[in-house]
Amino acid sequence: MLILRTIIAVVFGGLLAANVAADDASTQDSPDYPGWKELWSDLTLGVGIAAVDYPHYPGSPQSDTLVAPLPYLEYEGDWLSIDRDGIQASLFKSDRAKLDISVSGSLPVNNDDDILREGMNDLELILEVGPELEVKLAQWGNNTLELHLPLRAALELDPSNGIEPVGWVFDPRVHYEWRTQSTEFEIDLGAYTADQEYNQLLYGVSQPFATLARPQYRAKSGLVGYRLSSTIQYDVGAWSFLAYARYMDLGSAKNTDSPLFVDDSYVLLGVGAIWRFKYADSD
Repeated sequence: MLILRTIIAVVFGGLLAANVAADDASTQDSPDYPGWKELWSDLTLGVGIAAVDYPHYPGSPQSDTLVAPLPYLEYEGDWLSIDRDGIQASLFKSDRAKLDISVSGSLPVNNDDDILREGMNDLELILEVGPELEVKLAQWGNNTLELHLPLRAALELDPSNGIEPVGWVFDPRVHYEWRTQSTEFEIDLGAYTADQEYNQLLYGVSQPFATLARPQYRAKSGLVGYRLSSTIQYDVGAWSFLAYARYMDLGSAKNTDSPLFVDDSYVLLGVGAIWRFKYADSD
């Protein structure tokens, strides 16, 4: 999700970049250590605004709309880079494949505002992070076709209990990308699957929350849905304009018999604009 990836990139990625700078600055006996001044010169900073309309979770009949201002950060280091796509940490790279870091997540849901989950525990902000293998299948002109294989640990950011692991997700997909100097267009087609623990968080009903209309249910591991998503970005001067759409077909999902599962389609739409006021220094 565009908004969440940007927040994660700015907050989590900024901490990583700062840590890299601190580690380098601690080796001041080296004549070419980067340090804090060099980190600042490598940063591009900006501000933006984004709006997104999103279902509460896959299978929910309800949705919310969020409009939020956002800080923006870009950083390009030897092994760590941060931009609107999130955080990329190149763990391995060859001409045909690379091992990267994949970051995603989902926005929180207040269950008092959800008719199916009323009285249950809230769904908190969920961060997904883990390794991603990217294999280049073909490249011609401005076009690239890749296979992405991310495996991510899901972490629930609970204000009361801190960070809690809540399972694993596997999000394999075919990725197409078209780039020019000012425009970037991407399409992803794949499947979103999760283990039993993660699906239990979304679709499970434990005994204390069971009612006549919402019987007890133990979720199963497996398919959440087939996904098709697309992003387009257009750059003009210091501005970038973005639009994002994701559709998921949930008809073959493993937990369609859950009392918390109603809608067999998922549609998310988002738009955003970014203005950069400081650019990284040119070499």
